[in-house]
Amino acid sequence: MHTQALMRALNDTYVPVGTNSDNLAAMINQVIRGHRIIFCDEELPFEGRMHNKALHVTCMCRDKMINRVLVDDRSDLNICPLLTLRQLKFDLGKLQQNQVNVRAFDGVQRDTLGAVNLDIQVDPADFNVEFQVLDINTSYNLLLGRPFIHMVGAVSFTLHQIMEGPGIGHLW
Repeated sequence: MHTQALMRALNDTYVPVGTNSDNLAAMINQVIRGHRIIFCDEELPFEGRMHNKALHVTCMCRDKMINRVLVDDRSDLNICPLLTLRQLKFDLGKLQQNQVNVRAFDGVQRDTLGAVNLDIQVDPADFNVEFQVLDINTSYNLLLGRPFIHMVGAVSFTLHQIMEGPGIGHLW
């Protein structure tokens, strides 16, 4: 089945008459390389491999620039601290009530205040993201966890301080 699909694609591909086998191989390699995500050492932060930084991005939400947006592929949830929601002037009466219990990084369990769907722009793409709202003090303004990372098909790489994926391009 894969062979047939590959043969159809090759048969439908225009190859100039004078193309030799080396040039054809180079053309095929270009197509394959165009569908891979590659991080290289030139993209390392100034500190090189010695840094221990978390991955943060910036986004727009409700016409406000939000910095210190933590991207954490270990988190099962997208988190919006109550303070951030208040700064966005969100009507807290519109929180979607739910029964979600969260275990924080320190092992402490707490109930969420509810859920909220926010439209965020991670340049150049727009996303509607469901966040669990917690009344907590954090070093981040929003946390984008696995639900967001999987939804957008992104790959995050803390060593290079990069997140890349379809529709969002190459962010750092």
